[in-house]
Amino acid sequence: MQEKTFDKNQLIGFALMILLFIGYWMLTQKSPEELEAERLKQEQVVQQSQPAQTPTTSPIQFSDDSQPAQSQFFTLENENVRIELTSLGAQIAEVEMKNHKAYDESAADHQEPLYLIKDNNAKFSLNFTDNNGRQVDLSQRYFSGSQDGNTVVFTTSEDGGVIQYTYTLAGDYQLDMQIGSRNFRDFSNQNTGDFNWMFNTYSHEKGKDWESRNTEIYYSLNGYDKQDYTTRGFNASANQQVDWVAIKQQFFSTILERTGGIQNMRSSVDQPANDSLYSKEFAVHFSVPINGEINEQYRFNFLPLDYYNLKAHNKGFEEIIPFGWGLFGWINEYIILPTFKFMANWGLHLGWVIALLTIVIKLITSPIMYKQYRQSAMMRLLKPEMDEINEKFKGQDNAMKRQQEMMGLYRKAGVNPLAGCLPALLQIPIFYALFNFFPNVIDLRGVSFLWAEDLTAFDNIVNLPFHIPFYGAHISLFALLYVITMVIYFRLSGTNFSAPTQEGMPNMKFIMYLMPIMFLFFLNSYASGLSWYYFVSNAINIGIVFIIKNFMIDDDKIHAKIQENKEKPKKKSKWAERLDAAMKQAQEQQQQKKALEQKQQKAKKK
Repeated sequence: MQEKTFDKNQLIGFALMILLFIGYWMLTQKSPEELEAERLKQEQVVQQSQPAQTPTTSPIQFSDDSQPAQSQFFTLENENVRIELTSLGAQIAEVEMKNHKAYDESAADHQEPLYLIKDNNAKFSLNFTDNNGRQVDLSQRYFSGSQDGNTVVFTTSEDGGVIQYTYTLAGDYQLDMQIGSRNFRDFSNQNTGDFNWMFNTYSHEKGKDWESRNTEIYYSLNGYDKQDYTTRGFNASANQQVDWVAIKQQFFSTILERTGGIQNMRSSVDQPANDSLYSKEFAVHFSVPINGEINEQYRFNFLPLDYYNLKAHNKGFEEIIPFGWGLFGWINEYIILPTFKFMANWGLHLGWVIALLTIVIKLITSPIMYKQYRQSAMMRLLKPEMDEINEKFKGQDNAMKRQQEMMGLYRKAGVNPLAGCLPALLQIPIFYALFNFFPNVIDLRGVSFLWAEDLTAFDNIVNLPFHIPFYGAHISLFALLYVITMVIYFRLSGTNFSAPTQEGMPNMKFIMYLMPIMFLFFLNSYASGLSWYYFVSNAINIGIVFIIKNFMIDDDKIHAKIQENKEKPKKKSKWAERLDAAMKQAQEQQQQKKALEQKQQKAKKK
């Protein structure tokens, strides 16, 4: 029996897969200089796009003695959220998500109440100019307030003119806000006002870097026709109506809707300093029509990013969850997520649900793995003949002839050299879909498993006293176990990285050491649920390969099949004929070029 080797095409497929993921990650990173340049550019765009204002003094404070001189606070609450409103500016002072906790490293249990809004991190204002040319900023005005059940009304008045904010807790996570006026022309003749919304998002998760990367602005356009996102800010064109705009964090989102849609929206995103309380800083601006009186209706949605709850709104909110674009998102939404939810209803711990999901996926893809390994066995048995061809047609000058002979050998033996690579490529959509699934499914948020505190954040079995670039200041045991099982899998599957390769092929031994190192750096700071899945997947792969090698693959039978194929007459397909003709033509051109070069060299010597 011949020495067992590993199919090079299979390894190339795996390497391409890893390079695709690393390339995607690298391309999405920006240097601090690029981020600062973008921030300055966004500020310039926003400043240029804001309407020109008449000369103003400091923001006006109405002088009506009936207005209170200090803040009043009112609370709206249900089983999901607690919302506190303040009479200063008729603002939303606090929004607490009652069924969720924020990660706090300094706390004994690493948990604290989760606030989307608190301590002035979010503020909106309705601005206009009064009849004396002064800028009015209602967010600085003390309103008088009253509460009746789930409704709070704030009122301010001046010279017979009245502006009123009415808040109503409507539904599980919705807060309706209506802004109305009476006798507005008594203090302003403007036909439009400016709505400005500032939102600095708190960091709630253990994996701060991943949370920051997934904190973005999402929006819907033209009657929910299109949902999109931006990490840099978005300026709607004149013919674009924004249905809603969302300040999206990793697992929570604050979505603002306006009845009739949002016109002339401008937004910006800023990356704060590393020591900031916030993961991102957002600003949203748009115009408010004033047709004699103010009559504006808004809704704030303070939503956990649960796919099915978002989808129930029928407004495209579910597109906020970054399950991946195209095929990858489709796999997550219609295959992985329903299967995960179905298994979770069995009452198992979610860590074991991930393991069970892994088993199901591996069983489904096991025929691909069997075909891949069988092709590898055929290539291994052909290796002596391939080595003879490589030895016979050495050098770059014989590259075309060597390739022709290899193709002829594959054809006679009934071997498709791409069959070992294609199965691995077919698994990439599942690999990438799961890469987006585990860090973004809220069911796993805060769920501890074995030594991991949170399956949507990294597990840190050891905290390092220093930071390693691209790796971090901790060691993820799940990621380490995955890499170890990867090496075991390579060994057990018969991988021979020390075997000689064809000229121009990459050094297999180098790739053997490079791939685990790449994965170790790549997964160390990612969701532990993802690393756990990969570890279980590799452990199953080891078992499958053991069964295939010892009970399903017979080298003697495969060798006999190859010899039988060689004896059969082979009819070339039209594609094979065209390929042979092209290779023959290229070989002739190469020989002619070589002969011409030799002739020129002889002429120079004379």
